[in-house]
Amino acid sequence: MLVRLTYASRALNGVSSQLIREILEVSQRNNPRRGLTGILCCNADTFLQVLEGPRAAVNELYNSLAHDQRHKDLTVLDYAEISARRYAGWSMGWAGAKQANRELFLKYSCSDRFDPFSMSALQIAGLLQELEAGISAINPPAIE
Repeated sequence: MLVRLTYASRALNGVSSQLIREILEVSQRNNPRRGLTGILCCNADTFLQVLEGPRAAVNELYNSLAHDQRHKDLTVLDYAEISARRYAGWSMGWAGAKQANRELFLKYSCSDRFDPFSMSALQIAGLLQELEAGISAINPPAIE
């Protein structure tokens, strides 16, 4: 059975380009053998991540992330059984939540700031779908 887990968290010491590269490298190395795919979106202090794959593998990774000292306030925003993956081509994709996307944030939320904690699962899915066009999994640009 496949599941999709969407969560948000707040970075303890900010989010740097180096931190994103480290997270992506580990994810892209480890996720394929676990059958996991997904996408990571963040700005200077907030992470939004979608994980999809076998229920046991998704749950195991989320439990591991809950103990990661780089972030706090882990909040599950959506957890559902799925019939197909949305991010099947990415062991872990990356989409930056840049200030340049303010109109897009306003389209899917109550303000023009990236705040997944205030968004519904449907709003997050719509936002991520539109951000996918500019995805970069290899060399994330500077965080704004």
